[in-house]
Amino acid sequence: MLDDVEKTVLRAPFAPAPRGLFTGSPSLAPRPPHFVTHRSGRAALERLPPARRLPGLLASALRG
Repeated sequence: MLDDVEKTVLRAPFAPAPRGLFTGSPSLAPRPPHFVTHRSGRAALERLPPARRLPGLLASALRG
């Protein structure tokens, strides 16, 4: 529309996209359980398999 435009400045409040549809949270991605603000982080981390089983779990996930 305009010829020879070299620079544009946009001023707006920062908000990551996409925002949560129902909660208005900054993202649709779930909060990681190791974050302090995660409501049920301790319960989620307690349900993780033991470290010795993780290589097999990852291998089966990569095989599909």
